[in-house]
Amino acid sequence: MKVETIDTTNLRRAVGQLESLLAHRRAHPTEKSDELYYELLLRYFERILSAREQGKPLVGHTVVIPPEIFYAMDIVPMHLEFTSMVTAQLLGLYEDFYSAAKTFGFTPEVCSAHRLLAANVILGWLPRPDAFIWSNQVCDNTAKCGDVPMNLYGTPGFFIDRPYRYVEREVRYFTRELENLVHFLEQVTGHRMDWDRLKEVVRLSGEAMALQREITRLRKTVPAPMKSRRFLNLFALNQYFSGTPEEVDFVRCVRDEVKAMAEKGQGPVPEEKYRILNLFLPPMYLWKLMDWMEREHGAVSGMEPYCSHWGEGEVDPNKPLESLARKNFYRPICRPMHGPAAEGILQDSVQDAIEYKADGAIYWAHIGCRQADGCIRILKDALREKAGIPMLVVDNDICDPSYASEGQMKEAIEGFFETLEERKA
Repeated sequence: MKVETIDTTNLRRAVGQLESLLAHRRAHPTEKSDELYYELLLRYFERILSAREQGKPLVGHTVVIPPEIFYAMDIVPMHLEFTSMVTAQLLGLYEDFYSAAKTFGFTPEVCSAHRLLAANVILGWLPRPDAFIWSNQVCDNTAKCGDVPMNLYGTPGFFIDRPYRYVEREVRYFTRELENLVHFLEQVTGHRMDWDRLKEVVRLSGEAMALQREITRLRKTVPAPMKSRRFLNLFALNQYFSGTPEEVDFVRCVRDEVKAMAEKGQGPVPEEKYRILNLFLPPMYLWKLMDWMEREHGAVSGMEPYCSHWGEGEVDPNKPLESLARKNFYRPICRPMHGPAAEGILQDSVQDAIEYKADGAIYWAHIGCRQADGCIRILKDALREKAGIPMLVVDNDICDPSYASEGQMKEAIEGFFETLEERKA
């Protein structure tokens, strides 16, 4: 089967929705970072749709492929998982997508994020890129999710093999993988790598990383100085814009807002009752749960080991590809989703629970993620024994609203808050 007809109507409709959201934010301003987030999201989607008109290559890629390489080569990146998820969320097309994936042969056991990705290609709703790039980061689903798009669209593809442990031999190996990626992109796009530009891109990536780390330090203050939802914005834009001035501007904006709140001794809620350690990602279609927990229960996100915890490491613009290779060993989501768990997610979670004074932890157990869910029991035990806090497991599907209702999740969370209240008594 080959997809012959490409129809980007729904992607254009998603752009229209983003324009409306941005207009609403501007008409009802809150924090500057709220408006800037939607502005950048809109810009990202517009670049995807206008790449052909501007004569620029378009490359589809999966999660945590270093976008710095694409920006340095003047290639327009299209993050396949996030583009598909945002489109489904903005337009409410979940049934269309999952029906198409099921008809093609994808079972519910396959991660819903990757079923969305595949469905967009099956239906021909994504622009046909010049190449697909994917890897074994951060899960086994990702390791296979490039084959279907490559075959259905008849587009060349490249698989990046990311080694398991952060040791020098494997850093060298991963650096060679990125070198091979550059050579592949030069062949299929005709764009040569601008190595001076790559150095500048890596410098910007390091600047954003330093700002991210400053934010995490500021968040240790009580009350928590950052809105819970903001960690999701930071996490998403790091996937889209890493290595760009846009990312630096956004992270600096958030840093300035968080610093101002910390200096004033203020938080996002009038009275902070519970500091929560959020583990893994809440459902993409229910980020408003973060707002609800703040508004109704005074519960704020203290820290997020999977999404906001950076391991030790820096970038060197004079060694750009090696720096990007190293970064993918210590950056959020990569470090905790690869092993060994005792040196990564277990250590980070206990450390964050203690340093950020967490009262309890919520584990967002995405039914389709074997890697993350495999750590639930050992994390629960470690947090109880070493940090002295309980952990709630909220069963959900990160992209499929039909698996668990909003009401079910809220009921479980409210019961957990009652437990935390009893512990405080």
